[in-house]
Amino acid sequence: MTPIHTATFALLLAFQPAYAGSAGGPDDDGFSGTSIRADGSTIHWHLDNMSGDRPEALVLVSQGSGCASTLANPNIELLASKFADLAVLTIEKYGVEPWDAPADPIEDCSAAYYANNTISQRVDDAEQVLAELRAQGIWNGDLALFGGSSGGPVVAMLGARLPETDAIVVFSAGAGLTLAETIPEVVPPPVAAAIQEQFDRIRQEPDSLEVMSGNSFRWWADIMDHRPADDLLAATAPVLLVHGTLDESSPVTSARATRDAFAAAGDDRLTYWELQGLDHQMVDTSGTSQMGRVLDSVADWISGQLQQ
Repeated sequence: MTPIHTATFALLLAFQPAYAGSAGGPDDDGFSGTSIRADGSTIHWHLDNMSGDRPEALVLVSQGSGCASTLANPNIELLASKFADLAVLTIEKYGVEPWDAPADPIEDCSAAYYANNTISQRVDDAEQVLAELRAQGIWNGDLALFGGSSGGPVVAMLGARLPETDAIVVFSAGAGLTLAETIPEVVPPPVAAAIQEQFDRIRQEPDSLEVMSGNSFRWWADIMDHRPADDLLAATAPVLLVHGTLDESSPVTSARATRDAFAAAGDDRLTYWELQGLDHQMVDTSGTSQMGRVLDSVADWISGQLQQ
């Protein structure tokens, strides 16, 4: 694997905090299911907060980087706890099994994960799962999308594809700059120069399965020159953009660029929360996590959009 400064993958880790390890099985108000991709591989998904007696309004939560299972992600569990009347859908990435708990969720992933996981693949998987849930009478068509860090581009693309989308939340993801533009802002100039050389290689070898900082060249080629703000502008749903001013992984300049792009387009669908003194994980300058408080406000915003 190509060694690159750790900031290149630290950019992608929101909504994948310090890994909590394996948890138990699904809780009483949730269940897991599978779908089959066209290539015969399995998509694993999980629903929490199920009522069990009617089609559900859904919040699809798209997590950050790495190959740890969504079922052991405490931030997703925390977000799910904020919703009383909405089911929460999570979808495992290609090559990730439920309850996978690698010692290093960046470098200790399956061959299938490195070969096939991309942002575009995650969008395709989400579309497939949602279509099946609707056909099965589980999803009622009301939909909110929440993407943290590298999950942000997933929900931006998905929101542009799905006219049913009622609300999109992009959390610690910026969206207004491409990864190729973002990374030079958060690393020293010599490191930035080395990374740009790697990006040039990736553009020349976009199908290579060589791995750089936890993702294949194929993954990088799929997303590094893509601007998620363009997808948000192509969508029709209201957008909430949440970003901390002290985010050193995804700089606040990227979020401000999204804000400015909406303003330049005369598009008033964007609600922008720039949170003073909070970092990528919503930790303040005293070292105290404000994640719960922030997610309370996010959940209120989502609920308000779904009630309109």
